[in-house]
Amino acid sequence: MEDMQESHPLSHQIIFKPEPHPLEAFSSSLRIQSGHEIDEKSHPPTHPGHVLMRRPWSLLILIAFGLPLHGDRTTVIASDHAAHALISQNCLDCHQGEDAESGIDLETLLHRTASTLAADQIPEDASAAWAVVEKVIKQGRMPPSGEGEVDQSTRQKFFDWFHERIVLRNGETQIGPTPLRRLTHYEFLNSLEDLLGVSVRPEYNFLSSVNVERGFVEKLLPVEVPGENGFVNDAHTMSEQPLPLLEYIKCVDFALSKINTSESSLEKQFGFRKLPNELPESKIRIIAESFLHRALRGKNTEKHTTQAVAAFQSAARHAGSLPAFKSMLRTILLSPEFFYRLEDTRSQASPYAVSDVELATRLSFFLHGSTPDQELLSLAAKGTLKQHDVLDQQITRLLNHPRRISLSERFAAQWLGFEDLISESDLDERGVPTINRAQYDELLYFFDELFRSDRSLLEIVESDWAYVSKYNQNTYGKDQFKPRQAFDSSYTNVLASRRRTGNQRKGIENIYDPPTLFAVTGERYGGVITSAAIMRTTSAPERTSPVRRGVWLLDKIIGEKLEAPKNVPPIDATLGSLPTPNPGKLDIIKAHTDMESCQLCHKDIDPIGFGLENFDPSGRWRTTYRDKSAIVSEGVLPGGTTFSSPKQLKRQLLDTYREKIVRNFIQRLLAYAIGRSLYPHDRVTVDQIYQRVVEGDYRCGVVIREIVRSQQFLCRQDNG
Repeated sequence: MEDMQESHPLSHQIIFKPEPHPLEAFSSSLRIQSGHEIDEKSHPPTHPGHVLMRRPWSLLILIAFGLPLHGDRTTVIASDHAAHALISQNCLDCHQGEDAESGIDLETLLHRTASTLAADQIPEDASAAWAVVEKVIKQGRMPPSGEGEVDQSTRQKFFDWFHERIVLRNGETQIGPTPLRRLTHYEFLNSLEDLLGVSVRPEYNFLSSVNVERGFVEKLLPVEVPGENGFVNDAHTMSEQPLPLLEYIKCVDFALSKINTSESSLEKQFGFRKLPNELPESKIRIIAESFLHRALRGKNTEKHTTQAVAAFQSAARHAGSLPAFKSMLRTILLSPEFFYRLEDTRSQASPYAVSDVELATRLSFFLHGSTPDQELLSLAAKGTLKQHDVLDQQITRLLNHPRRISLSERFAAQWLGFEDLISESDLDERGVPTINRAQYDELLYFFDELFRSDRSLLEIVESDWAYVSKYNQNTYGKDQFKPRQAFDSSYTNVLASRRRTGNQRKGIENIYDPPTLFAVTGERYGGVITSAAIMRTTSAPERTSPVRRGVWLLDKIIGEKLEAPKNVPPIDATLGSLPTPNPGKLDIIKAHTDMESCQLCHKDIDPIGFGLENFDPSGRWRTTYRDKSAIVSEGVLPGGTTFSSPKQLKRQLLDTYREKIVRNFIQRLLAYAIGRSLYPHDRVTVDQIYQRVVEGDYRCGVVIREIVRSQQFLCRQDNG
């Protein structure tokens, strides 16, 4: 029998903190806007909530009698009584004070909400906390079974209150404060390449005999940490990480060194294939302004031009025109305006439209992961980019570009985690093995096909087609697929150049062949859930984990993120309590999660996880474990639907969880596009996009276009 010992896959905990002192909040805001760290220990929070935690019922008495809080600063909002009624009667015994269960202090949360005026925005961490409360109440997980029932009328009053108070703001839709965004490493390198017309990363590796290795600049840059939105572009997380300026300087210098040998780059930057020894200042200014406009994304000023020309003139006193121009470009590329996506602000607490150049920047980094090109900037300068037909044309144009692959490389690979196959720290020292590359490419090509052919996002769960690598055919079995014709695509095949055909293969041995489009003929595969990449990344190296797979699917595909349980007994204790000497994996898991508190989550986790047990840790099909005991891939999903195979499981997932799967995809892509986590106030937009996606047959292109047309994408909002 396979070793069952493992850490629990649910490992995060939600902690709600009292609202900081206004000075601390200002310092935090300043830190986010400037990118500088503030020593928070020097600004200890001094909030009345700390006192109230020692006087548990003082707040409740004030609320119950509608008395004012904080003197004249604010008064209790009548609608908050709905939240108070439910929370005070059912939750405060366990969720108040420093020892609040699961770290959820609802007393302080009530206080923070009641002390916020109706016209003011509920702090985002408090808003997120209320979203957790709403979720567990809606799921029936709280109050716990046997500790009192909440009647439907009280529940509905709470849900109505949540929508009016947390989702809306003074009865109006909102988008929340727009955070300052910084370029990720990927965006930084893409921008360097596009601006300078050079390549700073290794060329595509066409050989299977040579492992893929990271280039100089990729090895140079520090590891980025995914943020709350699940991606490394999370603005709040990036604001807490120092800008790796020394590494960026080395990358800029490396990129500029490439200009020496690139006539096309020289012509792109300066209008000459060979620079003359002397140029008039007027020509230098024209070159500086042109590059500044592209590098600073339309945010350049006369001051920038003066500094750039001065850098050229200073270097020209001791060197020729090419070194002087490179010094000028270096000065521009090390400007804060290059690293940060600055936008004009109005200190306005309601949504307002961003400028055309700011929209061009948002659009390009969303769909290309790079700086806007000249066409986008020209349309922005004319003031026509926001026109519906013009914006729609630009979306189409950008999706027809090779940089479209960023949606698969950065969005999909980070969302589902298959980027781990080519970025794990414990990979072979010689680089990425071919089998890892093949499994990664199968999903890379799959997602690019979804976007390229504007296919249904439901095919992520189940499809009658797949990209299959010849290096994985023994894993899958040759009887599971057959060749098929290419789809009628909406956009260009941007991956075509990676495949060597005909004369391109002559004289070359061990050519790496990318995956090929096949029709699914068997009952085992289709979609991404049962791909080798996902089955491998959700397993331990030598054994599968039904719990890990179930948790992964609930989180990544369905959008149900679960909190880690407390006081889970060790596996050994469970084994000792079983009556049979050689229990099966299903028996062990059932016994290990037999507590009622465990079943709240495991009733959803276990059927899905065990439904995928036919796939071993490499994704290969199996019908027995190593001890020859039979694998039973059957179960019952919420609502009573049953399945007896992975194929049926995927079909039932689409029946049982369809709306959640669609909403989850929308929410993930929206969070990626705007660079932050979603909060309750984003629900109005998600609801609108969902309706249009359903009307549009769930096509991925509809999701992209509706996100671009959303208030969150077209507007910004400041603190208030």
